[in-house]
Formats: sequence, C-alpha cells, structure tokens
Amino acid sequence: MRKANWLALILALTIMAAGCSTTKTTSLPSEVDQHLAWIPQAVNGVAYCDMQSLRQSELGQALEKDFSERLDEMRRDRHFKEMLERAGFDIEKDLRSVLAGFQGGERDSTQTFAFVATGNFDEQKIINTVKAVRDSMEKHHGERERPELTTETYNGKTIYVIKEHGDKAFYFADAHTFVAGNKDWVQSIIDGKTADQSVKQNAAIAALMNKLRFKDQCWVVANTADVMEKVAEELSESRDFKGTRAVKAVQGVTFSAHVGQKAELYGEAVCDSEENSKLLVEAAKGALATAKLAVSDDREAVDMLNRIGIDMAGNSVKFTADLDKAFFDKMREKAEGRHKPVAMQ
Repeated sequence: MRKANWLALILALTIMAAGCSTTKTTSLPSEVDQHLAWIPQAVNGVAYCDMQSLRQSELGQALEKDFSERLDEMRRDRHFKEMLERAGFDIEKDLRSVLAGFQGGERDSTQTFAFVATGNFDEQKIINTVKAVRDSMEKHHGERERPELTTETYNGKTIYVIKEHGDKAFYFADAHTFVAGNKDWVQSIIDGKTADQSVKQNAAIAALMNKLRFKDQCWVVANTADVMEKVAEELSESRDFKGTRAVKAVQGVTFSAHVGQKAELYGEAVCDSEENSKLLVEAAKGALATAKLAVSDDREAVDMLNRIGIDMAGNSVKFTADLDKAFFDKMREKAEGRHKPVAMQ
C-alpha cells in the first residue's frame, strides 16, 4: 500500500481512538438532552458537536492559528464575504452547536433525519440569502437545479418547505435555534408531540450513548449492521487488510472526544460475538503495526502512534488515544512531505 494510504490509515485509526484517561467522563448538557426529543426514533445514528467549545479550547485555538492563512484566504473571497453580509451569519462566530440524527444504510439517508443547530440566526437575512442562491442556481444551471422552496404558516410558526425527494422543511424555533427535518416531523416538533416518538425511545441508540465517555463536546453513535458489509467489501480491495469478517460483525460504534490542551478520544466497536471482537482486535492491531512500519524512519511519529490503545472487553473493542498539538503538527508535516517535489539526481 502506498505511503499516502498509510497516512490516511493513521488518521482513521486516531479518529476511532479514545482518550487515554480511564476515569475522566463528561455529562450530556441539559440543552442537548432536551433537543434529543426532536430527533426521530427511527434514525440509526446521532451526532453532536459543540463548535464553540472546540474553537475556544487551547488546542482548538492553536490549530486555528496554524490554519489562519487558509481561513483568511477564504474570508477575503468576494463571493464568500458578500454571502456572509447578506445572511448576517458567520459560521465561525455565530454557529454554536449541531445535533443531527441520520438514517444511513442502503436507503436514502435523507429519508429519516433531523438537524438542530444553535447559534445566532437572523431569520429574514438568512432566507433572503437562500433565495439569492437559488436565483443564482437558476441563472447558471437552469430550473432543474433549483430546489423549490415554499413558505407556510403552521400553528403560528413560519416553516420553509423544500419539495425535493419528499417534503423536507426547516424553521427557526427562536433567534438561537434552527430545526430541519421531514415536514411532518417538524410540524410535530412545533406541536410539542415528539417526546414519545423520539430517539430517546430507541433502546439500541440509548445503549450506545451509555458507552460514550465524553458527552459535552463531540460525539457520534450509530447502529452499523446495515452498512458494515459494504465497508468490508471496500476494505477487502486492499490486499494488506485481513479483517473483513470482523468488520462485517460490527453492530454499533461510538466515538467521543474532549478537547482542551489536548484531544482525549474514546471509541468502541460492538461486535456480534466475542470471537469476532477478537478478530477485530487482531485486524486493528495489524493495521496499526503496518502504519508504524510506514513511518518507521521517523521515531517521533512511531512514538505518537504508540499512544493509540486497542483492547477487548467481551464483544466490544475499545480504542483509546491522546493527541496533542505535536501530533497534528507531525501529521501535517507528513502530509506536506508527500507533495514536495523530488529532486532530480
């Protein structure tokens, strides 16, 4: 496998990993717990990210400085600046958090979904910007590329309906809360009738959420039985990967992160049997060993990969890692090294 692929594998392994502290945990914020009642029971995955907290963390601020040149270049783009001015909304400053429920699997992933964002929203400016973008799409791509957007009043609230792949809708619950999903579900949220039909009633998702170590900043849980067979098929295309049977056996995954001075990560993969969890441990450790071999000329990089822990507990495989700024600097160094021209001899 090419070195570039191993670098991608390194990053994938760290994303699967978890913070090395075995005792530290954080609780689910009360606002997030309330908003979970706005996620439909039928989803097979839920994700949450508190962008504001990540941006304000010591590690987040340090990484932002590293990428400041790229961010400044984006901010200077005329079209981007005009869009922000029209919308009165700056994603970097005004978007605080996102909670999303998704279906996934072989079916259309938009069939069942819900999205709750918190921040500072100027409803009228944002809608005017959406309309301007639609008009631009029509001008450059024709009517086919323009999704139909209609405005309706429901139970005293203005909802915006997108008639594409079934009725999807969104509305602003208040100046700080944006909600999107299937139209009938959005209407149920407005009616206050989702509690008995929400993901909080989904026993499988609840069991996975109980495995989360860090619940306040960034996490995702998902039932994966429907998608892992396809993932295993894609991995089997690599002759170096020997764990396709174990991957197929993964029934659910969890990942959570706590970011302060460093990023503490914790993840679990729940298999259908202890035998298959052993196979997954072997496959994961084999992949990690191969990744170390790919950077064996850099002792510091190898030491960093040694921070990734892979352990088994019954039918679960636990991944742990502890990433500081030096880790991200090293990964960036390796990535940039791939693109440097090779001097001719």
